Amino acid sequence: MSVTRDVDDEPTPGLYPDGRPDPAYAAALGIVPAPSGRRSVAFLTDAAGFAVLAVPTVIGLAQLTGPVIAANGDMSKVDAAAAMPALVLLLVGQASTAVYGLVQLIVHGRRGRTIGKSAFGIRSVRATTFAAPGFWRVTCRALVLWASQVVLPIAGPTVLLLSSIWDPERRGRSWLDRIGGCYAIDVRDGLDPFDAKALRHARRALDAPTASAAQRLPSLATDRPLDEHTFIPAARSSSGVVSDGSGDGWTPPPLHVPPSAPPAATTTASFAFVFEDGTRLPLGASGLIGRHPAPGPEEDGMQLVPVDDPQMRISKTHLAFGVDGRGVWVTDRASKNGTFLDVPGGARRRLEPWVREHLPAGSVVHVGGRSFVVASTVGADR
Repeated sequence: MSVTRDVDDEPTPGLYPDGRPDPAYAAALGIVPAPSGRRSVAFLTDAAGFAVLAVPTVIGLAQLTGPVIAANGDMSKVDAAAAMPALVLLLVGQASTAVYGLVQLIVHGRRGRTIGKSAFGIRSVRATTFAAPGFWRVTCRALVLWASQVVLPIAGPTVLLLSSIWDPERRGRSWLDRIGGCYAIDVRDGLDPFDAKALRHARRALDAPTASAAQRLPSLATDRPLDEHTFIPAARSSSGVVSDGSGDGWTPPPLHVPPSAPPAATTTASFAFVFEDGTRLPLGASGLIGRHPAPGPEEDGMQLVPVDDPQMRISKTHLAFGVDGRGVWVTDRASKNGTFLDVPGGARRRLEPWVREHLPAGSVVHVGGRSFVVASTVGADR
């Protein structure tokens, strides 16, 4: 009788065949490298904690200098009573810095956080699995950093920390990160792998790209006046803009028009939002975008556009939009993960909450894990 052991030949997601992490996979999940500026400030914050706790040690050494000098360096002649306060300060300083350092290593290893990283929205994860880096990995990093200070004071740590600038993968990984197999990520503007639900949704979205591509969703664009057959998500609609509504018995949600508005049949949209999956949303009245957008006290009659986000990064009411005499505008509604804008010819920037931003045609708006382009269609027909 022969026994065959099952061998798992399936490649690990996000890794090259040689075991190196694939930066493109991390980016596709929505994981964002931590900015070098914030990493530097976080490191200085952690170092400041050590500096503050070392104050008793410095004071104790200063107080002990006098009795030692008086005894001509002979410690046996040092007055024990006079030196006792200095010795206590030395003990307190050394113990407090040791405890602080140990706690930092433990929390960093188990949760990927330090005081500085937590304050500035940074987390350390394993570069291969996005799990916690582990106590011994971060301890190894700390020992290498300490050794560099001993061998080349100031210059050694500086080179190790600045090595993130010339990372060949352009992910800001320093030599210390590579020694520990770590990756410092931005959890303010990107996916936090410690959010198991969000990570699971992001992985599922990447695991089935062909299924999404095979089912081409119908366009929602229209070149005719708005009527009862035009699809525009209305108040209290539970359908997302990515849903084709092909279920049995489905009917388009009704167009909600406030009593004071002119008849819908006399207006055509001049702009549309085109989502990354091909879905088009004609723009008529102003509206709200989010997981389950809810209008405010004076916002009755606005379009409510629920949007599905596999990465779970869209807020309940994420964004307001509309069209005025200057064109299309959007306003971030103080969303948790922010709204980002790519204007043609410009760099990506984050929108300031509650500030109306007018968008030229061709602009790309990023909301959570979704995005849409501002497209110009036909003009008004009155």
